[in-house]
Amino acid sequence: METNEKVLFSNSFGTVSDKRVILNYKKGAEDLPVGQITSVSYQHRRNHIFTIGSFLMAIGGLVLLFLSLNNLTGAKALILLFFIVVALLSGIANWIGHHVIIISAGGKDRKPLKAEMSKTKEGREFVEAVKRTIIR
Repeated sequence: METNEKVLFSNSFGTVSDKRVILNYKKGAEDLPVGQITSVSYQHRRNHIFTIGSFLMAIGGLVLLFLSLNNLTGAKALILLFFIVVALLSGIANWIGHHVIIISAGGKDRKPLKAEMSKTKEGREFVEAVKRTIIR
């Protein structure tokens, strides 16, 4: 950072100053001048195919469980119940999805910053800080 540079915002996703934005990745950092940033967005992504598939497998497991309830042994019933719970949790996780921060600079999108569920507020704050800086 330069001595006459003023830090406006900083968190685990990066640092925003009046002259540059530093993006923190797991394997390093990327330094972008504010003048080159054309857009920033906070996107929610879901995988609809896996979501629907997981829910259908859970429903199919439930139907199979109820149809063969008289013929199942304890171990088979527990395995089928475990399969149903895993499929249901997988469907819920895919429905919730994940969040990414997309920054475009110099005419192309930079590597997305992934925001885990526990850091969605921090991700939104970082995006708002970058937006305020590029509007100036």
